[in-house]
Amino acid sequence: MLLTDLFRFNPLNLFLPPKVVPKSNYKVTLILGNLKQVIKTEIIDEDPDLQSLDVTSTKGEIFLTGVYKMGWLWIARFLKIETINYRVRLKPVSVKDNKAHLKIVGYRVWDTKPRRFDFVRWFGKVEPFHKKKVLESILTSAPHLLSLTGLQWEILFNMNYFLNLIPSIAGKIEIQYIIADDNEVYIFVKSSTILKPLVDFFGPEYIKIDYIEEDKDVTMLLWDKQ
Repeated sequence: MLLTDLFRFNPLNLFLPPKVVPKSNYKVTLILGNLKQVIKTEIIDEDPDLQSLDVTSTKGEIFLTGVYKMGWLWIARFLKIETINYRVRLKPVSVKDNKAHLKIVGYRVWDTKPRRFDFVRWFGKVEPFHKKKVLESILTSAPHLLSLTGLQWEILFNMNYFLNLIPSIAGKIEIQYIIADDNEVYIFVKSSTILKPLVDFFGPEYIKIDYIEEDKDVTMLLWDKQ
């Protein structure tokens, strides 16, 4: 400590509460329709059996849909099933430590070829084997982003991964709520810093940020999006 700093030092400050940096409310919009190339590079290309994956949202739910190859399974080859369609419905239920908990509220698989009797659709109802296999392909391709929680059929989406890519905002953002609708994901956050570096880093084609005035009722904004 410099001598000049010592003269200015007030020991009473040790008993004062730490200064609280004011935080502002923001709505960060993730535009799902523009993520196709990112999803292909980060997830699809990492697993040879995952042929396609589309992410959309509506009415509070996020949908994962796509095509999965089944040539590796002997019974699929016997029944001449080459690929299956899958559809996973996720509902954001909570956020803790900037990690979103997404509950799997629906899951379907069916043959990509129309058949009089769809064995895949029937088998998927009585045995969750396909469910585990498809989910494992998606999750293990992006372990830094997605994982299963201790609860059955709940996915953890770690958004700290993206925040830590930008040192100027890392540790300064508190994610409060997530709402999914209109092929977008709305992330309501509190931040002690300006969030423009998010847009500069990822690009306006992926992220949009709106400032929420202090007198706005965030609860009502959430209600309007549900």
